[in-house]
This record gives sequence, structure tokens and C-alpha cells, in this order.
Amino acid sequence: MSQTSSPKATFTPASRFAPLRTISAVVVLMCVALMAGAPTPDSVQIQLCIATIATFFMMTWIRPSGGPFRSFVSLLIVFTSTRYMIWRVTETMPTDSVLSIIGGMFLLGAETYGYILLLLSTFLSVDVYKRAPRPAPISPEACPTVDILIPTYNEPDDLIEVTLTAALNVNYPAGRVNVYLLDDGGTVAKRNQADREKADEAQERHVYLKQVCERLGAHYLTREKNDHAKAGNINAALAHTSGELILILDADHVPSTDILTRTVGYFVEDPKLFLVQTPHFFLNPDPLERNLGTFRKMPSENEMFYSVIQRGLDGLNASFFCGSAAVLRRSLVMEIGGIQGETITEDAETALELHARGYRSAYVDRPMVAGLSPETFSGFITQRMRWTQGMVQIFLLKNPLLKKGLTFGQRVGYFNSCFYWFFPLARMAFILGPLLYLLFGIQVYVGDLSDFLMYGLPHIFGALMLSSMLYGHTRWAFASELYEVIQSIHCSGAILQVLRNPRSPSFAVTPKGESLDENFVSPLARPFYILIAIVCLGEVAGLVRWFIDPVGAGVITVLLFWNTFHLLLLISALGVLYERSQQRIFPRFETSRDITLKHFGAPVPGQMTDVSITGMGCKVPYGEGKRFVIGDIIQADARDLGATSPSRLDLKVLSATDTPTGQKLGLSFVIENNEQWSAVVALMYSRSENWKTFRDGRAKADHMGTKIAGLVRSSISHAMNHIQAVTREARS
Repeated sequence: MSQTSSPKATFTPASRFAPLRTISAVVVLMCVALMAGAPTPDSVQIQLCIATIATFFMMTWIRPSGGPFRSFVSLLIVFTSTRYMIWRVTETMPTDSVLSIIGGMFLLGAETYGYILLLLSTFLSVDVYKRAPRPAPISPEACPTVDILIPTYNEPDDLIEVTLTAALNVNYPAGRVNVYLLDDGGTVAKRNQADREKADEAQERHVYLKQVCERLGAHYLTREKNDHAKAGNINAALAHTSGELILILDADHVPSTDILTRTVGYFVEDPKLFLVQTPHFFLNPDPLERNLGTFRKMPSENEMFYSVIQRGLDGLNASFFCGSAAVLRRSLVMEIGGIQGETITEDAETALELHARGYRSAYVDRPMVAGLSPETFSGFITQRMRWTQGMVQIFLLKNPLLKKGLTFGQRVGYFNSCFYWFFPLARMAFILGPLLYLLFGIQVYVGDLSDFLMYGLPHIFGALMLSSMLYGHTRWAFASELYEVIQSIHCSGAILQVLRNPRSPSFAVTPKGESLDENFVSPLARPFYILIAIVCLGEVAGLVRWFIDPVGAGVITVLLFWNTFHLLLLISALGVLYERSQQRIFPRFETSRDITLKHFGAPVPGQMTDVSITGMGCKVPYGEGKRFVIGDIIQADARDLGATSPSRLDLKVLSATDTPTGQKLGLSFVIENNEQWSAVVALMYSRSENWKTFRDGRAKADHMGTKIAGLVRSSISHAMNHIQAVTREARS
């Protein structure tokens, strides 16, 4: 239900709309299944195939954002996919040998996984909830007290200092908010460990961060031992703090000044609300975006989840805690003993327990933190393996389908969030399944090309159209496949580890703030070489079979199509695995803003082109023969640069390049006191509108074919660079 909520409905969308949606969905799906299972002659099936594909193409022109036509197209897609799955089960399963039966089930299982996700996506995202804003109270006395907790383990010191400063800059009544740094890298156990070098590092970190907190005005907390990772760190801090609400921020998640004023009001209005979650926005590209050059052109991988799926979950009172950029009610968290720690995804586990007790959550779709993505592919995989294992743990240890206290909508929402993370196994099945026949002649699929075109083609078109309709503004089709492929090889093993022992995974901290001095091939690339070699061998074997076995040419054609597609994906993955250099720990944010600088008191008009926490770029016109040189000092008012409070800033010229219209200057901030440092942090991070504008600017679904073609070209081009680098290394 996409209505803007009225005051009475703000916190109870699930109780008002979810039962009706649930009953309607069940009835409609039963009707769809009955119609999809009805036998029809081939001539009717061909007409149905043509009609549905024509409807899908018409939808790409109309692009419905809601309403009856969008619902109709979604149901048509569910119908064609259900019909395809019935056909797959009843007419295409091999029976000639045990190996064929096993192989056929192997491939069908992957397709069934995709079909279930299609149903879940339709239910959750076809009509997402829009939550009305609830500003914080104007009166300071009516504002709940807030503790801002920043857990840290091994992040760079300067990164932590930025987040601390921004947290202290947050707009909220004086005396009603406290900022705490929770240092798990300087615990007593770490400062007294047997390895003296590591013990000294922990002691040095402890002393330094404590001094930083004292200088800035934050509180420093640590604990005896590093028990239960991040959850244990937060729970230890809860015993030493007392705020009614808790804002949790990762050490690299720098908050904008309005994060409390846009979230606290929901808690004031609803005493049963335990969570307000906001999106995670990232200032720097992840490895795929950086290595393929897509960061400013393509929506980030997480935007589908934060811009669509979380809103759909919010309509079912099922939006959940994502570990950071979230406000929680202390009393309700303490009711379940604090942040949960039975799994390594303590955030979703905590939300699951509180939802099961009948408490409510809210999702505010406005990015109000600027975080850092993992810089290297190794760091990216470390993060994704933790997410994968944690969600599989929740599925096994706290199965939401069976957990008492959840509504049907919440069960579906949590099941979708857990079940999605089995995609590595499904993806590997899709890659390896066709190879069983192409390489070994093990039949995994019975049918001819005409049957596949009648049943499979509408299913494929429908799945692509559904993805475009629901997520086209937030996820490109080929990019989605590529993200899954680059994660699947390593994450498949992580899933199998959890399936063997659900309690075996341990919490692994994602590396952040890394700098890459030069281009290099990721050390995790070797399994991709092996898989590419096997898929290439399958391609050759399949072509040979196609020529020598005309009877089986239809099946071979279908399997070769999938094999070729996955070969393209795997080769494209090599482009992601060729790491491009990145010298800056702190990213630069491109902007365009007219400013006035001063040099020896004389005004200098200019245009800011980019800004970071360390400096900014600026274009200045030529004037009266003046040329800036390296080492010159220029002054600016922080407000003229975009900060919210007045402060004089000094900027040192680090580079000066002549252009036809003026000079392009590289300027570094000269920081001499806390006031100037605070102004610089505010200049970079204070305005959530900057992050919203940047995010929305990438969410454009027009010219999608051209964009995806460009992504494929970029992937192949960087894959060639990868191959050349490996060749050079082999020769040397």
C-alpha cells in the first residue's frame, strides 16, 4: 500500500494493511497457480507467449510506478513463471539414470530458488510503503535523552576522529545527548596480551583515543575482554550509559546534523517503537564500482535494499536493524538482554526478537550517514561472507517461519531476508549444472528448443521485466548478476560451513580506510581462473556435441546459451578482480558551488569543484595578472563553502594548474584548533541533502540498454587489463 500515512497510521501500517495484503496475495496466487496449471495446446501456448512478451515490451514504454497496471503486469509475470515451473517439473526432468536425476534436481533446485525469490519480491515490493515524516519535538524538555554509541575495533584513528566530531555536531538540545566511543581495540585484555608488540599497539591506541575524546568533548569507554564482538561491545557500554534512546554508528559512518531531528519524533509518538532505521550511504566506490568506473553512473549495490526492500518491509512492520545509522529505544533493547549475539548478524537478530514480542519498527528513507565501502575485493568478500553466514545462521537457529510472535508479513519479510543469502549456492548450480551434460553427457534437462521458447522465453522476459519494474531505478540487471557471481565462489564455502555447524562462524571486522598504492590482481582471483577454464571447456564440448548430435541440438542450444552467459559474467568478473590504485583514505565529493575566497584581504571569486575532509578543489579566474603559486595561503568563511556555522578557514595551495579560463587549484585545509576542525567536518558531512541528491541522481532508469552495454564493455576492457597483468607477471 503506497498511501502516505496519516498520523494514526504512522506506526501501524502492518496492522492496517498487512492482513488484507496477505489474504489477497494468497487468494490471487492460488488462482494464478490453477490457471497456470491448466493444459493448453501448443498453438494456444505460442499465442500466450507472444501476448505476454508484447505486454512486457509495452510495460517498458509505460513504466508504471504504481496502480492497477503495475499489479496486473506483476501477476502476469507470476503467471508465466508459475507455468514455466510447472512445465519444468512435469515435462523436463530426466529419468534415464541416477546421475541424470541428481543433476536434474540440482539444476531444478536453483531454478526453484529463483522462482521463490520472484514470488517474495512481488509480495514485498510491488507496492511499497511511504512513511510520513515526524520531526522531533520543539521543546528541549520533550526530547528524549540520546546516547550516540560509536563502536570501534581497528579502524584508522583519523577516521574515528571524523565520526566523533560529526556526532558532536549533531543538532539536538544541549544536555540531552552524549557521544561515546566504544574502543574494542584498547581493551584491558588486548593491552595485556602475551605478544608485547601488539600489547604496546593496543596501549598506544587506548591512550591516543582517550585523549582525542577528551579534546573533542566525547566520552571514552572500553572493557575488560573482547567477548561477543560488536554486540558485546555495545552491551558493555549500555551498562555505563543511561540515554532513553541509542543512536548506533559504525566508526566509518559519519552522521549528518539532522539525523536525530528526523528520527526521534517517531519514538515520542509511539511508545512501542523499538527502532528507526535509516539507509547506509557510501561516499566511496566498492571494488566493482572503482575497478569498473561505475560509481557516479550506476546505483550502488545496496540501494535496492535501502530504497525499495526496506520500504516494503516497513509496510509489514518488518523493517529491521542494520547495525548502524539506527536509533533504538534502550528500555526495549534491555528487555531482551541487550543486543543479541547468538549469530554474527547481531543487528537483524535483535530486531527479530523484538518484533516477535510485538514491538514496532520504522524506516526513514533518507541517507543521513556517509560511510566507507570496503576498498579491496578481499575486504568486500570478508564483509559479504559475514553477512551471508549470519543470515544463514538466523535461518537455521531462529527460523522466522516457525518463530512465535511474528505476523505472517513479518515471517515472509524475515524469510526473504534470510533466504536471499543462499544465492551463492544457486548461482554455482546455474554455472555447473549445464556443464554436467556439456562435458559428461549427463542429461539434466529434457526438451527441445521450441518447448523452451514457448515456456522459458516468457519466464526469462518476465523475470527481467519484473526486476526492471520493481528495482530498475536502483539495480541494473547485468550489474546484479555480476555482483552475485563475484561473491558466489567464496561465499558458497561459507554457507556450507554454517550448514555443517551453525554455531561455527566468528565475527570478522570489515577492513576500512585502506589505500592502494598501485594496480594489482586480487589474491582471491585463482578460483575464477579455474572456473573460467572449466566453463570454456564446456563451451567447446557443447559446440562439438551440437554438430555431432542433431537429435539433441535443442537441449544443447539451451544449455550452451546459459553456459555462454556465465562465461561472459566470469570474464567480466576478472575486471573487478583487477584492483585499481587508490591513494586517498578519505574520498572526495564532487560538487559545484560558487564561492568567494580572500587573499591578503582581497576577494577572489571562484568555483568549488570537489571537497574532502583534507581539502578541496577550486577554479579561479585570472585577475589583474595574479597567479597563485604552491604555498600561498587563502582564507574562506566556512559558511561560504557550505558549512552551517561561521568559522575562518585557511587553505594552502598544494597545486596550481593554468587553464584557458583561469587556474585550477588544489587546496589543503590548515587546521589550528578544534573550532576549525569542526567546521571542516561540518562542511563535508553536515548536509544530508547532499547524500540524497547524489543518491537520487544515480537512480535513473532511462536508456537502460545503453547503460548496461556500457557496463559490459567496461567489464570486458578491465578483464583484458587483468589478463595482461597476469601475463606480464608470468613472464617476469
